[in-house]
Amino acid sequence: MKLETVEKKLHMTYPKDFRDIYESGAMRWVCSKPQAKSHLFPNKLLEPEYYPYWNFLEFSVVEWSNHHLIERVQADGGQWKEGVQILPFAWEDEGDAYFFNVTLGEQESPVFMLSKDSGEVGVWSHSFENFICAHLCEPVWSGTIAVNHWWVQNQLRWLTPEHQAALTSGDPDVLKKLLYKTNCWEDTDYISYR
Repeated sequence: MKLETVEKKLHMTYPKDFRDIYESGAMRWVCSKPQAKSHLFPNKLLEPEYYPYWNFLEFSVVEWSNHHLIERVQADGGQWKEGVQILPFAWEDEGDAYFFNVTLGEQESPVFMLSKDSGEVGVWSHSFENFICAHLCEPVWSGTIAVNHWWVQNQLRWLTPEHQAALTSGDPDVLKKLLYKTNCWEDTDYISYR
């Protein structure tokens, strides 16, 4: 399934940063098509010790995931704020879900997370680019992966020049600041519980 098919079925549009990566061909495996490691974007073929703790949703399950998240909140006695339109794109291994609120439009595309444990929704990153940067920065800063590893190097192209320079600096203090700049948790009023 293609990104355009998901958008048509759900009457929603992915943010430009997400769409640009898709249109480059770097997300072919999200369309349920095989690809080589070199094509990248956090990729099922990546060595397990480097793979991030979250997984992109294949486009074939985005519609189901959208309905599942809405129903999961309602089953827990929650109510989504009127007007919020969620477009999920990734899940953490523990069950937390990442999504966009497509009603915010192209200029504002923060990444939101629905926490499985608390049932609350917060802003996780202020943009998709920040989301990518934080997930690259954390393993480099912690020493899990070297900045010159192919996985990091292939993803640098999705970052702003400022974030590229900070990530490749190798300075632990700069990396720590970058991680806290690109990864945040800000509460929202997207869900209320009775």
